Amino acid sequence: MEIWMTTLDDLLVKPFAVDERGRPQPHHVNLRESQSFPNQFYDDSGTGELEFQQARESFVNDRAELARMISARYGTPQRLDIRQYFFDGEGSLDDPGGPLFQYMTDWFFEIELWRAGSRGIVAEAAQYDKELPLQLMLVVGDLSTSG
Repeated sequence: MEIWMTTLDDLLVKPFAVDERGRPQPHHVNLRESQSFPNQFYDDSGTGELEFQQARESFVNDRAELARMISARYGTPQRLDIRQYFFDGEGSLDDPGGPLFQYMTDWFFEIELWRAGSRGIVAEAAQYDKELPLQLMLVVGDLSTSG
């Protein structure tokens, strides 16, 4: 798990790519990824659902350990509701942290955000779609004024 913190250290100093308007785009790394779960909802035996639940529990536990390590270094995270950045919400990509928050709405409407200077850190266990793999993701974005 120490490799995860080394990955975080690398992301915190890595320059951001920018979009056509000069807005910094977040870094996203999957620290761990499961198998896909195409049969979890269609398997009459229940095996697919059980495998998914076991995998999900493992990813949630790993996320909790990662959060503990990040909190030890950067303090308690801030809980944020980021719904305003979803599609036509009132949040703007030009807001400080806007590109990061809009990116995260592909998975969540609430996040825990750690701050490391002008960078924001998000660590989550997620699944982009119900049949796709679970991901233990680490996302780092710019929180300074952008756009």
